Amino acid sequence: MSVSVVIPSTLQRNTVAACVDAALTAARGLGPDAEVLLVANGPGATTGFDGPADPMLRVLTSEPAGVSAARNTGVAAARHDTVLFADDDVLVPPDWCHRMAEALGSGAAAVGGPIRVAVGGPVTAFMDHLRMFDATPLDGAPGGLLITANAGLRRDLAPDGPPFDPGRHAGEDSDLALRLRAAGRSIGWLSGGTPAVHHVDEDVRSLVSRSLRDARTAAGLVQQYGHRALSQYLPSPWATYQAVRDGRPQWFRRFGEIGAPEVRAVFTTLSLIWVTCVATGYLEQTGRLVGCPLLDVDEERLVDELAAVVAGLAAAAGTVDWSASPVTFAAGPRAGVDERVPVEAVCDVFRRHTAPQQAVPSTLLRALGRHDRSWHSGRADEDERVRRLWSDLAPRRAELTLAEVDAAARALGLPLSAACSHLDDDSLPLPGPQFSG
Repeated sequence: MSVSVVIPSTLQRNTVAACVDAALTAARGLGPDAEVLLVANGPGATTGFDGPADPMLRVLTSEPAGVSAARNTGVAAARHDTVLFADDDVLVPPDWCHRMAEALGSGAAAVGGPIRVAVGGPVTAFMDHLRMFDATPLDGAPGGLLITANAGLRRDLAPDGPPFDPGRHAGEDSDLALRLRAAGRSIGWLSGGTPAVHHVDEDVRSLVSRSLRDARTAAGLVQQYGHRALSQYLPSPWATYQAVRDGRPQWFRRFGEIGAPEVRAVFTTLSLIWVTCVATGYLEQTGRLVGCPLLDVDEERLVDELAAVVAGLAAAAGTVDWSASPVTFAAGPRAGVDERVPVEAVCDVFRRHTAPQQAVPSTLLRALGRHDRSWHSGRADEDERVRRLWSDLAPRRAELTLAEVDAAARALGLPLSAACSHLDDDSLPLPGPQFSG
């Protein structure tokens, strides 16, 4: 089985040439019939790719704007039904094409693969530790959703028509995964081996903007496909957001597995910011979609002031090797939140730059109530799998690495964040269902 690799690009990033070179290396490992398609798309993008010429490389243009249209152009032009996807800031390992082709040859319609973040400081270290770009498992299986920075599709097993919704400029990969699942197709997971590496900005602004965007996208997908598919985002967005406004945030990680207190404090702060951004973006977009505005968000000021909070905390941490944060699973849960974490400063930024409406309309209450009940309905099953995980890992707990816990959790259909949640102080109650609509 040979493959076609599709890489959409505006040709503006300085990682494009390295990304294409890594994909070509992986394609050569599979054989001379493999190909790499670089699809130029977006304002100013042309076919003027300045990388080295290669007989396995084709450079295409996609006239419709957007990454979905670019990927559809690549899929339509591909010579092979096995189509792999990478982004233009992702470097795939040399055996990637071989392993993805093998996984897709087992009958799955699509396969997702692990992505690590190139660490350049506290923000990218946090993203990498959380496995932020790994597709979420669903229903107790390793595979679930898709993230097309590292994914593959069997074109002959996909529903008819272009695989990606050209009207979507974000979340098009999750949309594809949900349509595949609705059609009865299976989605696999590429376990083991060397992960792809994602190069993202070392910038809190990037994290905040991405979190808001992804949460808004998730709100739209939830409205279209139902709450169970994506309600793993938060147990209760409204309760989570209100708790932050009240200065007593509850639903964020404290990173009990991190040994260095200065690293733990920065990660905890970033987790609080990330979770609250997710709640904020989700609520804002849900209100828009049901025609009942709920939140006003001054995104520019929110982003800038949160960046300032984290910059001060990171500076206070001193010299830290963020690429080698010590991790141990031998310790039990840590009590409370480290005093270094600027909880009140973060809460104050959200109070000042997000404004809720005075009254929550009943239509919105019903939508939020469905989300809450859906999340809580799956909580018992997830908790049981977490207990099973740590029962299995108990004999080796003191020697475990983060990668080993991640692999064992994925095999049970658990995201790493759920697997590690027991290492946080659990004295704060989880938000319960808030609405009965």
